[in-house]
Amino acid sequence: MLGDRQVQLLDFIIREHVKTAKPVGSALIAKKAGFGLSPATIRSEMGELEKAGYLAQLHTSGGRVPTDKAYRYYVNSLLENDVGLDPKAKDKSRIREAFDDMPPDPREINKVVARVLSNLSENLVITGISTDEDFFKKGLVSLFEHQEFREMKEVFQLASFFEEFENLFQFIEREFFNTLGVPHGVPIQIMIGKESPFKQIQHETVMCAKYGLPGNCVGSLTLVGPTRMDYEKNIALIKYMTEELNKLIPLEVNPIGNKEY
Repeated sequence: MLGDRQVQLLDFIIREHVKTAKPVGSALIAKKAGFGLSPATIRSEMGELEKAGYLAQLHTSGGRVPTDKAYRYYVNSLLENDVGLDPKAKDKSRIREAFDDMPPDPREINKVVARVLSNLSENLVITGISTDEDFFKKGLVSLFEHQEFREMKEVFQLASFFEEFENLFQFIEREFFNTLGVPHGVPIQIMIGKESPFKQIQHETVMCAKYGLPGNCVGSLTLVGPTRMDYEKNIALIKYMTEELNKLIPLEVNPIGNKEY
Protein backbone atom coordinates (compact mmCIF):
# COMPACT_ATOMS: atom_id res chain seq x y z
CA MET A 1 0.00 0.00 0.00
CA LEU A 2 1.19 3.50 -0.83
CA GLY A 3 1.30 6.17 1.82
CA ASP A 4 -0.72 9.36 1.43
CA ARG A 5 2.37 11.37 0.52
CA GLN A 6 3.39 8.81 -2.09
CA VAL A 7 -0.10 8.83 -3.59
CA GLN A 8 -0.02 12.63 -3.90
CA LEU A 9 3.47 12.53 -5.37
CA LEU A 10 2.57 9.84 -7.89
CA ASP A 11 -0.57 11.73 -8.91
CA PHE A 12 1.46 14.90 -9.53
CA ILE A 13 4.12 13.05 -11.54
CA ILE A 14 1.51 11.37 -13.73
CA ARG A 15 -0.36 14.60 -14.42
CA GLU A 16 2.85 16.52 -15.13
CA HIS A 17 4.17 13.82 -17.46
CA VAL A 18 0.83 13.67 -19.30
CA LYS A 19 1.10 17.42 -19.97
CA THR A 20 4.77 17.63 -20.92
CA ALA A 21 5.83 14.13 -22.10
CA LYS A 22 9.06 14.79 -20.17
CA PRO A 23 10.60 13.00 -17.18
CA VAL A 24 9.68 14.67 -13.90
CA GLY A 25 12.48 15.62 -11.51
CA SER A 26 12.53 16.34 -7.78
CA ALA A 27 13.46 20.02 -8.25
CA LEU A 28 10.41 20.59 -10.46
CA ILE A 29 8.15 18.84 -7.96
CA ALA A 30 9.54 20.89 -5.07
CA LYS A 31 8.93 24.08 -7.07
CA LYS A 32 5.48 23.37 -8.51
CA ALA A 33 3.67 20.79 -6.39
CA GLY A 34 3.36 22.77 -3.16
CA PHE A 35 4.06 19.75 -0.95
CA GLY A 36 6.41 21.70 1.34
CA LEU A 37 9.06 18.99 0.98
CA SER A 38 12.73 19.35 0.20
CA PRO A 39 14.12 17.96 -3.09
CA ALA A 40 16.06 15.40 -1.02
CA THR A 41 12.89 14.11 0.65
CA ILE A 42 11.12 14.01 -2.69
CA ARG A 43 14.01 12.07 -4.25
CA SER A 44 13.81 9.57 -1.40
CA GLU A 45 10.08 9.06 -1.91
CA MET A 46 10.56 8.78 -5.67
CA GLY A 47 13.21 6.13 -5.04
CA GLU A 48 10.71 4.13 -3.00
CA LEU A 49 8.10 4.45 -5.76
CA GLU A 50 10.67 3.26 -8.28
CA LYS A 51 11.52 0.23 -6.13
CA ALA A 52 7.80 -0.56 -5.95
CA GLY A 53 7.53 -0.45 -9.76
CA TYR A 54 5.52 2.75 -10.13
CA LEU A 55 8.27 4.92 -11.62
CA ALA A 56 11.12 4.38 -14.06
CA GLN A 57 14.29 6.40 -14.59
CA LEU A 58 15.19 6.59 -18.26
CA HIS A 59 18.57 8.26 -17.68
CA THR A 60 20.82 8.24 -14.62
CA SER A 61 20.74 12.01 -14.18
CA GLY A 62 17.18 12.56 -15.38
CA GLY A 63 13.79 12.60 -13.73
CA ARG A 64 11.33 9.74 -13.62
CA VAL A 65 8.33 8.69 -15.67
CA PRO A 66 5.25 6.65 -14.68
CA THR A 67 5.13 2.95 -15.51
CA ASP A 68 2.14 0.91 -16.67
CA LYS A 69 1.68 -0.06 -13.01
CA ALA A 70 1.44 3.63 -12.06
CA TYR A 71 -1.14 4.34 -14.73
CA ARG A 72 -3.16 1.31 -13.63
CA TYR A 73 -3.16 2.55 -10.03
CA TYR A 74 -4.20 6.01 -11.24
CA VAL A 75 -6.97 4.71 -13.51
CA ASN A 76 -8.39 2.40 -10.83
CA SER A 77 -8.48 5.34 -8.44
CA LEU A 78 -10.37 7.46 -10.98
CA LEU A 79 -12.93 4.73 -11.65
CA GLU A 80 -13.42 3.78 -8.01
CA ASN A 81 -13.80 7.32 -6.73
CA ASP A 82 -15.57 8.70 -9.82
CA VAL A 83 -13.89 12.03 -9.09
CA GLY A 84 -13.57 14.57 -11.89
CA LEU A 85 -15.10 12.24 -14.46
CA ASP A 86 -17.20 14.96 -16.02
CA PRO A 87 -16.31 16.58 -19.37
CA LYS A 88 -15.90 20.30 -19.77
CA ALA A 89 -19.11 22.18 -20.54
CA LYS A 90 -17.96 22.97 -24.08
CA ASP A 91 -17.26 19.28 -24.76
CA LYS A 92 -20.68 18.28 -23.43
CA SER A 93 -22.24 20.86 -25.70
CA ARG A 94 -20.39 19.53 -28.76
CA ILE A 95 -21.51 15.99 -28.00
CA ARG A 96 -25.16 16.98 -27.51
CA GLU A 97 -25.13 19.09 -30.69
CA ALA A 98 -23.71 16.18 -32.67
CA PHE A 99 -26.51 13.92 -31.45
CA ASP A 100 -29.31 16.42 -32.15
CA ASP A 101 -31.61 15.28 -34.97
CA MET A 102 -29.38 12.30 -35.71
CA PRO A 103 -31.13 9.70 -37.89
CA PRO A 104 -31.92 6.40 -36.12
CA ASP A 105 -29.38 4.54 -38.25
CA PRO A 106 -26.76 2.53 -36.31
CA ARG A 107 -24.08 3.09 -38.96
CA GLU A 108 -24.63 6.85 -39.08
CA ILE A 109 -24.59 7.06 -35.29
CA ASN A 110 -21.28 5.17 -35.20
CA LYS A 111 -19.79 7.56 -37.75
CA VAL A 112 -20.71 10.50 -35.53
CA VAL A 113 -19.36 8.78 -32.40
CA ALA A 114 -16.01 8.07 -34.06
CA ARG A 115 -15.68 11.61 -35.46
CA VAL A 116 -16.70 13.52 -32.33
CA LEU A 117 -14.81 11.39 -29.80
CA SER A 118 -11.67 11.42 -31.94
CA ASN A 119 -11.79 15.21 -32.31
CA LEU A 120 -12.31 15.79 -28.59
CA SER A 121 -9.77 13.24 -27.35
CA GLU A 122 -7.18 13.75 -30.12
CA ASN A 123 -6.75 9.98 -30.27
CA LEU A 124 -7.78 7.25 -32.67
CA VAL A 125 -11.35 5.99 -32.29
CA ILE A 126 -12.79 2.90 -33.97
CA THR A 127 -16.53 2.21 -33.77
CA GLY A 128 -18.38 -0.92 -34.76
CA ILE A 129 -21.53 -2.95 -34.32
CA SER A 130 -21.45 -6.35 -32.65
CA THR A 131 -21.87 -9.17 -35.19
CA ASP A 132 -21.30 -6.66 -38.01
CA GLU A 133 -18.22 -6.04 -40.14
CA ASP A 134 -18.63 -2.29 -40.60
CA PHE A 135 -16.01 -0.24 -38.77
CA PHE A 136 -15.30 3.47 -38.78
CA LYS A 137 -11.83 4.80 -37.92
CA LYS A 138 -11.11 8.43 -37.12
CA GLY A 139 -8.07 10.20 -35.74
CA LEU A 140 -5.07 8.32 -37.12
CA VAL A 141 -3.30 11.56 -38.05
CA SER A 142 -3.92 13.03 -34.58
CA LEU A 143 -2.55 9.87 -32.99
CA PHE A 144 0.69 10.00 -34.97
CA GLU A 145 1.23 13.61 -33.88
CA HIS A 146 1.89 12.47 -30.31
CA GLN A 147 5.56 12.47 -29.40
CA GLU A 148 5.50 8.73 -28.67
CA PHE A 149 4.86 7.90 -32.31
CA ARG A 150 7.76 9.76 -33.89
CA GLU A 151 9.75 6.55 -34.20
CA MET A 152 8.98 4.60 -37.36
CA LYS A 153 8.94 1.29 -35.47
CA GLU A 154 5.95 2.43 -33.44
CA VAL A 155 4.18 3.69 -36.55
CA PHE A 156 4.64 0.38 -38.35
CA GLN A 157 3.41 -1.63 -35.37
CA LEU A 158 0.30 0.52 -35.03
CA ALA A 159 -0.39 0.43 -38.76
CA SER A 160 -0.20 -3.37 -38.64
CA PHE A 161 -2.71 -3.47 -35.78
CA PHE A 162 -5.17 -1.20 -37.59
CA GLU A 163 -4.93 -3.18 -40.82
CA GLU A 164 -5.83 -6.36 -38.96
CA PHE A 165 -8.42 -4.78 -36.67
CA GLU A 166 -11.40 -6.32 -38.48
CA ASN A 167 -9.93 -9.80 -37.96
CA LEU A 168 -8.93 -9.04 -34.39
CA PHE A 169 -12.35 -7.66 -33.52
CA GLN A 170 -13.81 -11.13 -33.03
CA PHE A 171 -11.13 -11.81 -30.43
CA ILE A 172 -11.68 -8.43 -28.77
CA GLU A 173 -15.45 -9.02 -28.70
CA ARG A 174 -15.07 -12.46 -27.17
CA GLU A 175 -12.23 -11.89 -24.72
CA PHE A 176 -12.70 -8.27 -23.77
CA PHE A 177 -16.14 -6.80 -24.40
CA ASN A 178 -17.96 -9.84 -23.06
CA THR A 179 -16.40 -9.26 -19.64
CA LEU A 180 -18.32 -5.99 -19.37
CA GLY A 181 -21.64 -7.61 -18.51
CA VAL A 182 -24.76 -5.56 -17.90
CA PRO A 183 -23.68 -2.23 -16.45
CA HIS A 184 -25.14 -0.30 -13.54
CA GLY A 185 -23.30 2.72 -14.94
CA VAL A 186 -21.27 3.08 -18.09
CA PRO A 187 -19.01 0.13 -18.89
CA ILE A 188 -15.46 1.12 -19.75
CA GLN A 189 -12.68 -1.44 -20.04
CA ILE A 190 -9.11 -0.19 -20.18
CA MET A 191 -5.93 -2.02 -21.24
CA ILE A 192 -2.71 -0.20 -20.40
CA GLY A 193 0.54 -1.01 -22.18
CA LYS A 194 1.60 -4.61 -21.69
CA GLU A 195 -1.85 -5.54 -20.33
CA SER A 196 -2.85 -5.75 -23.98
CA PRO A 197 -2.70 -9.22 -25.60
CA PHE A 198 -1.70 -7.56 -28.88
CA LYS A 199 2.07 -7.14 -29.25
CA GLN A 200 1.63 -4.28 -31.74
CA ILE A 201 0.05 -1.99 -29.15
CA GLN A 202 1.88 -2.72 -25.91
CA HIS A 203 3.12 0.86 -25.66
CA GLU A 204 -0.40 2.23 -25.97
CA THR A 205 -3.60 2.34 -23.96
CA VAL A 206 -6.87 0.97 -25.31
CA MET A 207 -10.26 1.99 -23.93
CA CYS A 208 -13.38 0.08 -24.92
CA ALA A 209 -17.07 0.64 -24.23
CA LYS A 210 -20.48 -0.60 -25.34
CA TYR A 211 -23.70 1.30 -25.95
CA GLY A 212 -27.18 0.67 -27.27
CA LEU A 213 -28.11 1.38 -30.89
CA PRO A 214 -31.45 1.33 -32.75
CA GLY A 215 -32.68 -1.99 -34.06
CA ASN A 216 -31.66 -3.81 -30.88
CA CYS A 217 -28.00 -3.50 -31.92
CA VAL A 218 -25.01 -3.11 -29.63
CA GLY A 219 -22.40 -0.53 -30.58
CA SER A 220 -18.80 -0.57 -29.47
CA LEU A 221 -16.08 2.03 -29.44
CA THR A 222 -12.34 1.50 -29.13
CA LEU A 223 -10.10 4.46 -28.29
CA VAL A 224 -6.36 4.00 -28.86
CA GLY A 225 -3.75 6.45 -27.60
CA PRO A 226 -0.37 6.63 -25.88
CA THR A 227 -0.08 5.33 -22.33
CA ARG A 228 0.71 8.96 -21.54
CA MET A 229 -2.86 9.98 -22.35
CA ASP A 230 -5.20 12.21 -20.40
CA TYR A 231 -7.09 9.38 -18.67
CA GLU A 232 -9.36 11.65 -16.70
CA LYS A 233 -10.51 13.52 -19.80
CA ASN A 234 -10.91 10.44 -22.01
CA ILE A 235 -12.78 8.37 -19.43
CA ALA A 236 -15.10 11.33 -18.80
CA LEU A 237 -15.74 11.76 -22.54
CA ILE A 238 -16.54 8.08 -23.05
CA LYS A 239 -18.71 7.97 -19.94
CA TYR A 240 -20.73 11.02 -20.95
CA MET A 241 -21.00 10.05 -24.61
CA THR A 242 -22.20 6.55 -23.73
CA GLU A 243 -24.77 7.95 -21.33
CA GLU A 244 -26.10 10.29 -24.01
CA LEU A 245 -26.23 7.47 -26.56
CA ASN A 246 -28.19 5.24 -24.22
CA LYS A 247 -30.69 8.07 -23.66
CA LEU A 248 -31.44 7.99 -27.38
CA ILE A 249 -32.57 4.37 -27.20
CA PRO A 250 -35.71 3.47 -25.20
CA LEU A 251 -34.79 1.27 -22.24
CA GLU A 252 -37.20 -1.48 -23.25
CA VAL A 253 -35.29 -2.02 -26.50
CA ASN A 254 -31.83 -0.96 -25.31
CA PRO A 255 -29.78 -4.18 -25.38
CA ILE A 256 -27.48 -3.01 -22.58
CA GLY A 257 -29.81 -0.75 -20.64
CA ASN A 258 -31.42 -1.45 -17.29
CA LYS A 259 -34.07 0.08 -15.05
CA GLU A 260 -31.51 1.69 -12.78
CA TYR A 261 -30.02 3.64 -15.63
